[in-house]
Amino acid sequence: AVPVPLVLHGSSGVSDADLLEAVRHGMTKINISTHLNNAFTTAVRDYLPAHPTTVDPRKYLGAGRDAVTAEVTRLLGRLSVSQNA
Repeated sequence: AVPVPLVLHGSSGVSDADLLEAVRHGMTKINISTHLNNAFTTAVRDYLPAHPTTVDPRKYLGAGRDAVTAEVTRLLGRLSVSQNA
């Protein structure tokens, strides 16, 4: 136990179960930027070949934004200690 907030840097590749365990043991911030970048990029890469005539970036960026929204929602629900205690 330490008197400062704990931050997990580089959580990419860490399972949901292990992230939840870290939260249960006092981790107060988990960096997930690379994980979310991957979700965003995958969604854009999937969108473009399926819509080859799309030239409006709002269309394919929207697909990426939606993927990030879904993943953040999933992770927040999964990592909520009060819901998973």
